[in-house]
Amino acid sequence: MNTAHFQNLPEPLCHYLSEAQQSICAAVCWFSHKDIFETLLERLRSGVRVDLLLEYDSQNIRDDGLEFQQFVRASGQLWACREAGLMHHKFALIDDRLLLTGSFNWTYNSNAENLLFTDDTKTLVAFQEEFDRQKAAAQRIFQVRRADAKVFAAFPLFEKTLFPLADLRKKVSRGANVWLVRLDTLKIERDLVFSEHQIPFDAANLLAPFWTAYRMWDEELFDEEMERLKPNFPERLLHELHCWARRMKIGDLIFGVSRNAVPAKGPNRNSVPAYLLAVGIIQSDPQPFLGEKFSTFRSVQWLKILEEMPYLLPEKASGQIVTKYRGSALRVLQEVFG
Repeated sequence: MNTAHFQNLPEPLCHYLSEAQQSICAAVCWFSHKDIFETLLERLRSGVRVDLLLEYDSQNIRDDGLEFQQFVRASGQLWACREAGLMHHKFALIDDRLLLTGSFNWTYNSNAENLLFTDDTKTLVAFQEEFDRQKAAAQRIFQVRRADAKVFAAFPLFEKTLFPLADLRKKVSRGANVWLVRLDTLKIERDLVFSEHQIPFDAANLLAPFWTAYRMWDEELFDEEMERLKPNFPERLLHELHCWARRMKIGDLIFGVSRNAVPAKGPNRNSVPAYLLAVGIIQSDPQPFLGEKFSTFRSVQWLKILEEMPYLLPEKASGQIVTKYRGSALRVLQEVFG
């Protein structure tokens, strides 16, 4: 049996799930569809074992989302995928005899999607092995807590990994901010910044109490925290933190610079030279940093790294760690990517 569906996908999905007699093993990136969820609960009430692997982020675990604690109370086995990489699967195995897979997230989106139903033995074995591998790396959840969910990052679905120059120019022309970030001031190996796609900040750990209390980004709670910090810390430090956490938005561009690189090209007009080492795009809200020396980081998709051939910016470099770029970003992008 090999059957493909392209319309009204929740209907055939619920139909096949409802026929499970022994077990359902599902690995789903995002899950918000109530009819599908109710079908799983009904199978649990009928004595079917249901293992659900879920991307454990704030897109799934939220106040207005599905009641996954109800799933756990009904003896469902909930497994949290917490790794930095996205668990982007959307498949289910029914009674070791039927596979449901495709591009369809178990949500209400209106994208053009597909579902394939197959009982091919080799395919079933391969998907079962992948499910077992993901499950071994996941964490069993007994108490669903919103604060434990990692912050949903827009990058996997909503930001391209490759940007033609025309797209970057359009992004800037339409109002995306361009931020100058002094990579040479970060007391962390630069290779880690590039390989982990993270820029850590808040070396003073001003946000450490915030993450201890909430563990999830919230702009209003951050603003309240800033009000508490104002009487006790220098304005410069608070301004820098506000830039990193509040003014910088997902989709903004980053110019990672250093004052002590060796230029390879570009006009030599800086009285305080700043060399462009990397161009990237902000991909996440602030998130708690798990390493030492910093409390927080922003995820970045680096589009171009120029360490071996840094570009000398024509404008003077600011002494600030993070600030808006005041020069012609369009010109820089043209010369770097053109």
